[in-house]
Amino acid sequence: LALVVLMSFASAFAEDTGIRKDTLVVALKAEPATLDIYAASHDTTSIGSETIFESLLKYEDGEYKPWLATSYEIVDDTTLVFHLRDDVYFHDGNKMTAEDVIFSLCYGAESNFTSTLFGAIDPENTKAIDDYTVEIKLLYAYAPIIDAIACYRGAIISKAAFESMGADEFGRAPVGTGPMKFSQWVAGDRIELVGFDQYWGEKPAFDNMTIRFILEGSSRAIELETGGVDIAFQISTTDWSRLEENPDVNMITGNSLGMTYLCFNNSMELYGNELVRKAIAYAINVEAVAKTAYLGQADAADSFMARSIPGYKKVGPWEYNPEKAKELLAEAGYPDGLEVQFVTFQQQYYNACIEIIQSMLKEVGITATIEMVDLATFTSMNNNGELPMTVMANSATIMDPASALVAWPLSRTISLRHNDQHVQDLLDKGVQTYDMDERIEIYGELQDYLWEKLYILPLAYPITGYAARANISNFDYVPTGIPDFAEIVFTK
Repeated sequence: LALVVLMSFASAFAEDTGIRKDTLVVALKAEPATLDIYAASHDTTSIGSETIFESLLKYEDGEYKPWLATSYEIVDDTTLVFHLRDDVYFHDGNKMTAEDVIFSLCYGAESNFTSTLFGAIDPENTKAIDDYTVEIKLLYAYAPIIDAIACYRGAIISKAAFESMGADEFGRAPVGTGPMKFSQWVAGDRIELVGFDQYWGEKPAFDNMTIRFILEGSSRAIELETGGVDIAFQISTTDWSRLEENPDVNMITGNSLGMTYLCFNNSMELYGNELVRKAIAYAINVEAVAKTAYLGQADAADSFMARSIPGYKKVGPWEYNPEKAKELLAEAGYPDGLEVQFVTFQQQYYNACIEIIQSMLKEVGITATIEMVDLATFTSMNNNGELPMTVMANSATIMDPASALVAWPLSRTISLRHNDQHVQDLLDKGVQTYDMDERIEIYGELQDYLWEKLYILPLAYPITGYAARANISNFDYVPTGIPDFAEIVFTK
């Protein structure tokens, strides 16, 4: 009893004397298209809505911690039961119930942006046992389901608010259960959030939050250095060294869950030829591309998923051999070289990769042209399978091989278009197997097979980072790039 009293006193003392800040100011590189986490895949949406929404579980210190749910049970391979807190309110004043949880996760299952995580959920048979108990049914065994539900993508949103507002309006004024509540959106400038008085949990060390849109990377860095913002995301590597030397700023960096790669459109005759793909690959010094394009802040990719993902297997990097490239070109029917085309959009690192590769290809007789389009056009062309060859990236949302290999299912319409049923069979087998040792064996076989076929050429594992003022602590690097703002502690 004495220990309990002592701990309670210490907690109260820390709360009374803790340093609070009126407004936490965060800088993003662009204005989000929406704050509906189920309606976008861009990190500006994920970061902008992080304090607005919460999930049933929270992954902390290597384990799943109850959050909006108090506990859960895995009944069988396709049935889970979640027991919910009964003291959680939405920002619109409505109490969270099982119907909100069902609505949210089924919305996630049907959305094009999140179906890769939640598509195994069976909306027709998922039901509320009572107001605070949910039975989630799956269409098939799905190993990453707990990871998916626990991640920031598994946000619980207000069903009443979404249905009354409509999707577009909800995306501009979202209603969640988090510690911060949406206040206003000033187009082209900022989003303002305020503390939620009815929040069920411990309130963060700031009362308000402002998310500013600062397009220029150098401007974001300067705003951070001068104290105009507390945290800045998407820091250009050209500013890293200067910020690292500034005692008022902390650079927070680490290996991401992403991989940059050269994507061939395998549905096109030229790139569908394995000899051509491998000839192009042999002409590319992957190590040089990674280090040069990312200004030293990337490693050469040696597989099809990030090294921190369970099941990662080293299979590369691909050998740099210009003479072998010429031999394969001749064998493919192009002894005098050939012409290829890149289509890309304005993205610093991707474009740097392409320009370096363009120069390397020229050395083996491959002339590459580069067409620059806007992001909307690039996205449309990619979704319609119209990009001939480009550089892009994948990043896992959760620490699971299925998430890291999200580009590979045959149902994806992006310009990879490998159309290889064996790849799909191994993906299905991996995701429907619950034993991790067995899954690792399956994904190892898949990585070997993908290396043999080389439908894409892995290029780089980028080191990513964000930066914060030096008076911010308990704000560590997270591989997803979506940190927990509510955990921030301010120091003198």
